[in-house]
Amino acid sequence: MLFHKYFMYANRMDINTWKRRHRYYSRSGFYIFLAKNVLKVAAILLLVIMVFLGLEKWVIDLDRIFNSFFRNMGNGMVLMLFTLSESFFGLIPPDFFIIWARKFTNPWVVVSALAILSYTGGLVSYHIGYRVGSIKRLNDYLNKKFQYHFTKIKRWGAVFIIVAALFPLPYSTICMISGMLRFPIHIFLWLGIARIVRFYSYALVLYGIIN
Repeated sequence: MLFHKYFMYANRMDINTWKRRHRYYSRSGFYIFLAKNVLKVAAILLLVIMVFLGLEKWVIDLDRIFNSFFRNMGNGMVLMLFTLSESFFGLIPPDFFIIWARKFTNPWVVVSALAILSYTGGLVSYHIGYRVGSIKRLNDYLNKKFQYHFTKIKRWGAVFIIVAALFPLPYSTICMISGMLRFPIHIFLWLGIARIVRFYSYALVLYGIIN
C-alpha cells in the first residue's frame, strides 16, 4: 500500500512537471521555433533533391563534379577538412560531405565516420568555448556577436542543443556557447548523440531519393 501511494504521488509529480514544461515552451515560443526549423529542413532537402535530380538529368553528372572538386584532396584530407569545419563555426554544410560519401562502395561506413567526426567536432567546440569563457574580452565579444544563440540556450537549455544537432543551425557555434556557459559536460555528451542521428537520417533521405 505504501509503495502504491508513493508510485501514484511520483506519477502525479511527473505529469505536473511535463505540464509545466509544456506551458513554458508554449509561452517562450519554442514550439513555433521548432516548427519553423522542421519546415526549413523540409524546404532545404526538397531544394537540394530537386536541384540534384534536375541537374543530373538534364545538364551534368553531379558525381563527376563532386569527384573533381575533391580530386586534388585525398580522402583523409577531405575528412580533415570536414572535422575542422565541424569544430570551428561549421563553415561547410555537412550535407555536401554526405553526398560525397556516395562515391564509396559502402557509403554508410563513411557516413558513420562523418557522424563520429561531427560529434567529436562538437566536443572540440565545447572545450574551446569553455576556455574562451574565462577570457573577458573574447567572452564579451562573442556574447554580443551570438546574443541570439546565448538567449536560446539560456531559455531552453538541453532541448535547444538537441534541436541544433538535428536541424540546420550552427551546431559548432552552439557547442562553443554551451562551453562558455559551463553547460554540464556529462549531459552534453549524451545530447551530442542527436548529431549522429542527424547524419544517418539525412543520408537515408538523400540516398533514398537520389538513388
